Amino acid sequence: MTVDSRDELATRLDACQKCNVCTAQCPVAKVNPHFMGPKGLGPDMERFRMGQIMPTETALDECSNCKTCEMTCPSGVKITVMILEARRAASQAPHQNTLSLKLRLRGYVLGRAEYLGKLGVIWPAMANQVLKIKLVRRVLDEALSISRNGPLPPYGKPLEVQVDRGSRSGTSVGKRVVYFPGCYTRYNEGDTGRVLIKVLEHVGYQTIVPDFHCCGLPLEANGQFEKAHQNSLYNLELMRPYLEAGVPIITSCTSCGLTLKEDYPKLHTTTSARLIGAQTYDLFEFLDQLYEQGELPLDFRELNVARGYHPPCHLKAQGIGTPALRILRLIPGVKIRNLDVGCCGLSGSYGFKAEKYDKAMKIGRTLFEAINVGAERGDFQGMITECGVCKVQIQHGTGLPTEHPVRMLAKAYRLIN
Repeated sequence: MTVDSRDELATRLDACQKCNVCTAQCPVAKVNPHFMGPKGLGPDMERFRMGQIMPTETALDECSNCKTCEMTCPSGVKITVMILEARRAASQAPHQNTLSLKLRLRGYVLGRAEYLGKLGVIWPAMANQVLKIKLVRRVLDEALSISRNGPLPPYGKPLEVQVDRGSRSGTSVGKRVVYFPGCYTRYNEGDTGRVLIKVLEHVGYQTIVPDFHCCGLPLEANGQFEKAHQNSLYNLELMRPYLEAGVPIITSCTSCGLTLKEDYPKLHTTTSARLIGAQTYDLFEFLDQLYEQGELPLDFRELNVARGYHPPCHLKAQGIGTPALRILRLIPGVKIRNLDVGCCGLSGSYGFKAEKYDKAMKIGRTLFEAINVGAERGDFQGMITECGVCKVQIQHGTGLPTEHPVRMLAKAYRLIN
């Protein structure tokens, strides 16, 4: 760590005023009395970590990286950045990796969402059936501590790479966007990605889908920092000509979007890293800007539907509000109830882990109860959310059908039934 980095860290530590609001709002601390909370694990412990690596910081794995602490901190302290850096340092410290071989193997497996996806889509029907077999789930639990009770997202027809039909050089951008689908959309729910492309084409944009690697967030969450770094370099180089030409980058996964917007610019000093934060948009953030500029087609058909809406934690962390609600409420007949009652609990791969499953379900209990009450009262017949793993967890915790909000928009545009 450089002197400038240490000075910056000291400034962030001084900004922590010991108000504990981050711990009060932390979904993990609410259900786990043994977890010291983001303030204790981040700023407080950072004072001890400066200058030495503590060998027994197993509590670092308790943080789910939901970013709630950063959103509630009145001083803007980047708490999860401290925790992530502590994880990174602990993983590199000699003779101080206290994780068992089983847990290290689990981290390797869960971090490789992209590789799992490539395997799963070779024969998705078979992969899905195998993952439903109780004996297989038991083996995964006992061998890798992947919960036998947790929901595993099914695989489907993968999203195809979309080549650039125009020139990648020059200053004339035209109406083009680059779509970064993320591993979940690409391998588990490719149809949602295809629907999104139809929507973008309907509003007048050619969509390019390069052969991206995983954004790196699942890798970092599971201790695979070097691989995450390699992926970010690869993705940035793939996007470089488009970024330099001013082409917007569109995401439909809120975690991928947050990674591209906030993490990539911090990791590198390249031109691509400098540009990507300002040129990356959540799909509905992008559509909302088109609407404000009077460029969004409003040729909607009436949809007499009511849905509940769950805003993902990583959408909130982007600080863009809820643009999906602003767009969908333009559709005649649509009724949406915003169930902003907290984290779903799954948090990427957090809830897949055997020792975290019960905690993840407790974290999501408030959301599940709100959904069940609303459905029983007839307030809505299904749920929408931008995050794929939130969708998986909501369906697991409530049984209510859940989909990405782009599908509702596509129905209104008469692009799908």
